[in-house]
Amino acid sequence: MKITVIPTCTPVTHYAFNGETITAFCAGEQEDFDLSSLVASAEFQSVVVDALDTSPSQIIREAYRDEAGELHVTLCQGVGSGHWEASDILDSASYNPDTVYVKLNQEKAFSGTPKALTRQGAV
Repeated sequence: MKITVIPTCTPVTHYAFNGETITAFCAGEQEDFDLSSLVASAEFQSVVVDALDTSPSQIIREAYRDEAGELHVTLCQGVGSGHWEASDILDSASYNPDTVYVKLNQEKAFSGTPKALTRQGAV
């Protein structure tokens, strides 16, 4: 699975991957989202959130399967002040829950201290 991480105000701290199932962690809770049934011609609508206290669009923003059958998913990483940009595309097997994947654009001025959420909390 290929993933891109975008900056949002999500309370999700990190993710785990098992095949095409994504586990999102938020405020000491976790929930699994199985995307294996998404076919190449299907349009991703949203996930249904039962256990987490956040909007579905703050967990998985987009998902699609390319012509080769590989799943591509856009996930959300919580950020504070700053001008943030999406991550590069990465393989889910290389995902590290302690890494800030979104990129801080330091060329744009802002007030406050930039921070992003990881498994370790705000870093």
